[in-house]
Amino acid sequence: MGIVTLGYGMFAVYGLIVFLEYPLLPYFPYATLELLEHGSAILILGGLLAFFVALTRE
Repeated sequence: MGIVTLGYGMFAVYGLIVFLEYPLLPYFPYATLELLEHGSAILILGGLLAFFVALTRE
């Protein structure tokens, strides 16, 4: 159950980063925020791998 929670947490962090991108535009350069958003997409990979591990464990 902990692995599934970790996977959902990774998806939630990615969603939070995407959600906060536009409100943060006045404070940070666009290129930095775009790099953060695209770089954090690795969290989706981590979440999917966590679900795969949870499915294959018994």
